[in-house]
Amino acid sequence: MREADLAAFDHQDLPFERLVEELNPVRSLGRHPLFQVMLALQNNAEGVLELPGITALEEPVGTLPAKFDLDFTFAEERDAAGAPAGIAGVLQYATDLFDRGSAVSLGQRMVRLLGAVAVDAGVPITAVELLGGAERELLVSGWNDTAHVVADTRTLPEIFEDHVRRTPDATAWSTSRRP
Repeated sequence: MREADLAAFDHQDLPFERLVEELNPVRSLGRHPLFQVMLALQNNAEGVLELPGITALEEPVGTLPAKFDLDFTFAEERDAAGAPAGIAGVLQYATDLFDRGSAVSLGQRMVRLLGAVAVDAGVPITAVELLGGAERELLVSGWNDTAHVVADTRTLPEIFEDHVRRTPDATAWSTSRRP
């Protein structure tokens, strides 16, 4: 295991495009070649650029397009004294696969999951409630509401027999015949 880890570290600077080229996985233009969801935790000390006689400042570059279907990035925040001050998160998503509402819902579920395991690290993931109250109500009661008035209380065989009696000379439709 140690040798495999050391070999991997020897190649950690290999550009991702080169890795894809070397591995040559089966490609589908509908998805990323290696994985669709990325989760990253940025908890390294922030680098500071110090050049003699030059002042360097950070300049935000804006939001870049998502490289993956979903990209959850978490960054440890620090206060002025350098002590941990929480974790901030960003979710980037492929806009051709997800709309804003779906992405927000996925982000809320991730926050619920992380909150539950922060409270009890031993909780099984299957025991964590990922759905919010309104979302659970919609899923369980709204979309699953099968109560409706049935106008015709006959069974399917009864309906079929009635149709045969009304049209005894009609030809039954066959899947092998084309209209």
